[in-house]
Amino acid sequence: MSPRDDSASRWGEARREVEEFLLDGERFLRRGEVAERAGVSPEQTARLWSALGFPRIPDDVTAFAQVDLDALALVQELLGDGSLDEAEALAIARTLGQSMARLAEWQANLLRRTIAERGPVDDPDAVVDSVRTLVPLLEKLQAYTWRRHLIVTAGRMLGSMAGDSDDGSDRTEATTVGFADVVGFTALSRAVDADELRSLLERFEGVSTDVVSQHGGRIVKTLGDEVLFVCSDVAAALDIAFDLHAEVPDADGRLALRIGLAYGEVLPRYGDVYGPVVNIASRLTSHARPGTVLLDDELTDAVRERGLDVDLRTVPPLAVRGYKHLKPHVVRRRS
Repeated sequence: MSPRDDSASRWGEARREVEEFLLDGERFLRRGEVAERAGVSPEQTARLWSALGFPRIPDDVTAFAQVDLDALALVQELLGDGSLDEAEALAIARTLGQSMARLAEWQANLLRRTIAERGPVDDPDAVVDSVRTLVPLLEKLQAYTWRRHLIVTAGRMLGSMAGDSDDGSDRTEATTVGFADVVGFTALSRAVDADELRSLLERFEGVSTDVVSQHGGRIVKTLGDEVLFVCSDVAAALDIAFDLHAEVPDADGRLALRIGLAYGEVLPRYGDVYGPVVNIASRLTSHARPGTVLLDDELTDAVRERGLDVDLRTVPPLAVRGYKHLKPHVVRRRS
């Protein structure tokens, strides 16, 4: 066996060890066998697999392990006791799949960098040992973080349900929706190398997360150079916008922001938010000048009703797609 063939064989064995470690066992089932053992139709398993975001596996490939059977059993339990119907189960699968795919991509890159810092990356055995050590730690931290977030979210839910006749279905709720967008990010990304760009993005995401959470808001999602957040308290939402402008830019003045805020009823669904208020906040953001915060009419009225100590200035109406006469207002902290 040539050195190249020997190296390929060693890396192939390392990949098999990592996969079996992550699956907690060997692959021993084909797709049809999984469906048969779980008592689920092949069509239903295919829909669920696709909703989770996994690539299609040919029927004749032995690719599934016991964990796949266990996961299908959990889905069947949820469907069987009436907690969910299939449409809801698929919607949950899509949300989990999208979130976990992004998390896995980040964690794989983190593992790669960590392994490189620990020693040579040309030793398959060392790589496998690092995966066996690091993945359980990430898994425990992941579960802890999820439970802590669930505590906060469940607290809000129970508070809103107190004395309420909620039937458990999705319903709208009044909140402030905000978008914060990095000005000139495309040009900036061309002017710096990959490491510096990564550092700038980490600064944007890290500071945004800190600021939003400190004021009791929630980041719904980060879309590259833009962050979408919600906050139920009007004054806190303004503080989030002001603090983002103050804290996100670095010492060289890069990462300047423009921010749009809108207030009203939104539909929360699987961690995301929907409705005209979200669209209005997005439109305001795209028309805001660097370093400014634009509000819609509803949020401006709410600010005035609460007597908040800020400067408000009306600017000319905007003619944007879907909203012919959008009336924005610039808000600033009083000096």
